[in-house]
Amino acid sequence: MPVMSERYHKGVIVRLFSAVAGVCLSAIVAATGAAAQDSFPDHPIRVVNPYAAGSVADVFARIVVQNMAAQWNGATILVESKSGANGSIAAEDVARSVPDGYTWLVVTTYFTVSPSLYAKLRWDPLRDFAPVGEICRAPNVFIVPSSLPATNVAEFVALAKEKPGALNYGHPGKGSTGHLGFELFKRLADIDVTGIGYRAYPQMVPDLASGVITSSFFSVNQAISVVQTGKVRVIGTINDTRTKYFPDAPTMAEQGYAGAKVTPWFGLVVPAATPRPIAERISKALEKALADADVQQKLDTAGCEPKWASSAALGDLIKADIGLWEKVVKEANITAD
Repeated sequence: MPVMSERYHKGVIVRLFSAVAGVCLSAIVAATGAAAQDSFPDHPIRVVNPYAAGSVADVFARIVVQNMAAQWNGATILVESKSGANGSIAAEDVARSVPDGYTWLVVTTYFTVSPSLYAKLRWDPLRDFAPVGEICRAPNVFIVPSSLPATNVAEFVALAKEKPGALNYGHPGKGSTGHLGFELFKRLADIDVTGIGYRAYPQMVPDLASGVITSSFFSVNQAISVVQTGKVRVIGTINDTRTKYFPDAPTMAEQGYAGAKVTPWFGLVVPAATPRPIAERISKALEKALADADVQQKLDTAGCEPKWASSAALGDLIKADIGLWEKVVKEANITAD
């Protein structure tokens, strides 16, 4: 029987100890991770809104997180507005935050437009974030002053072709749905209509009512009150289907421009390295919130149709929109400056 050296025995013992230690460490890490997930959330959550306080994104976010907080026994969820640079300030802040599930970002069109609009972007929607879920969709409508002799899209296109460059459209800033959506429509209709930028929708209302601005793609929550004045009219819906807010307004597809459908969506994302179980826990709470009748009613009143979509579905939507807006920005030669 061969004699084993002391050195051999020590080597075996060291390897055995290392293996046992590794198993124990893995078990400790797993247990700690599971405990963290089970206790989540155990301190305040910060939800970063890329627009001003009181904006539609802010309103929609507050409606759902209030319900989510209640699900977690009254957890503290704070919505923080961090506007500027078309959403980039907020996005960069969240991308660089600790990926522990305690920092969320509200996302909408800016999130998928920015990669093609800005030559240098210090965050990436696919690399730096993990989708949580969709919140709702805010239908947009095509509105014109009542003084404009156009009661449908065909008549608007005819007017634009009759006098190239004479008509214009207002939008709430470069990269917005109102901006890029109308540019998409212009190319499909082959018309020359000048874009005029404003700080936000409310600033456009007086000029639309007086006829200084001859058209715009407006979100329904902004359009309802101005349409009720009788000074502007809706000539189309920029969605897959008609909206219940203006049921008599035919879709762009019904009027021959199927490719011009654009519906702004709102959702939540977290930093990419957020532990998957925690991201899923947030996603499930969001799904449950959107199934709540009170949440649905509040979102509906605010002008956003509740639209739950899983993290995977939101991820697919983000990828599709990045491709769509990249094409529009390139063809329209739009720059951030």
